[in-house]
Amino acid sequence: MAIEHLGEAKRSRSDEFYTQYVDIEKEMNAYLDFDPMVFENKTVLLPCDDPEWSNFTRYFAENFDRLKLKKLISTSYAPSTRAQGIIDQPTLFEVESPNFDSEVTVSRGKIFILQRDTTGDSRINVDDLEWEYLEGDGDFRTSEVKKLRQEADIIITNPPFSLFREFIDWIIQANKKFVIIGNVNAITYK
Repeated sequence: MAIEHLGEAKRSRSDEFYTQYVDIEKEMNAYLDFDPMVFENKTVLLPCDDPEWSNFTRYFAENFDRLKLKKLISTSYAPSTRAQGIIDQPTLFEVESPNFDSEVTVSRGKIFILQRDTTGDSRINVDDLEWEYLEGDGDFRTSEVKKLRQEADIIITNPPFSLFREFIDWIIQANKKFVIIGNVNAITYK
């Protein structure tokens, strides 16, 4: 099923593909079966995910305590950078936040960080996500996101189709562990 969606996204020239939660869960469980401590005390960076919609962000936020993560960082591109030029309507989560700025939200990416219990319920989960605007548009190639890359132990995402090769180079340059979910044709790239 996921392969069909990847093909549809590529055919429609859409650079966006939201990976299904169940596919992320299956992939992460394979790593956990091999090494149950693979994420323990690690900082995970999700650099190509809209944190408000991303199933990657949702999975790691919901499983933060179980995985024993140290920190989760999730970043997104600014809506104005999308190829179709479509500006998404902000979510209630964003609009109801004191950080919200109706002009800034169009041109700047966002960063969501999860590392502490902000609700006082003695657990760290999706309700404890904190966010703010990035200085730039959230492109992984910016110095701002490169700095986050250096902080990360593991980088996990499904990068835009059109930037897949460049994204892999970006990770390899930093010598980071990674999990990339992408089109099966990507394994043939040089």
